Amino acid sequence: MKRQILDTLGELSFVSRGRLQEMARREGMTLQPFQQRVLSFVGRFPDQKQQQLMQQFGRDKGQVARAFKALEQQGLIRRCGRSTPKRIVQAEMTPEGEAYFQRLEQVRLTLAEAALEGFSEQEAHQLEAFLRRIIHNVGRTEETPSGQEPRE
Repeated sequence: MKRQILDTLGELSFVSRGRLQEMARREGMTLQPFQQRVLSFVGRFPDQKQQQLMQQFGRDKGQVARAFKALEQQGLIRRCGRSTPKRIVQAEMTPEGEAYFQRLEQVRLTLAEAALEGFSEQEAHQLEAFLRRIIHNVGRTEETPSGQEPRE
């Protein structure tokens, strides 16, 4: 039973990511999956640096740097904070990036609503509490980067 729960959580992660990408493509969103995740991270946690993103996604510095560079070249983010011409330490959304982010957030909301179809408000809160407890138990004690709440 215990292994089955981890398998089910893994399956949920895999299926939901795939469905999110499929829904985004249908909406004409053409960023690569990891670039969309990075843009979403920058949008939801605007004060975070590249280092926190690496920790959140478990990716190496090169992967994150390439995603930042690609998003910058597409005009979706710009350097800010202590960034230099050679290194993006922190980024913020451009107006185009904000518009893309808002479209992506709408897709995420649609997927979340579909996932919770048939759940009461109380059941949805209970599910979230259980999932956060599992995250804590697995050792990821930070619910969000640096203890910040994502912007709404």
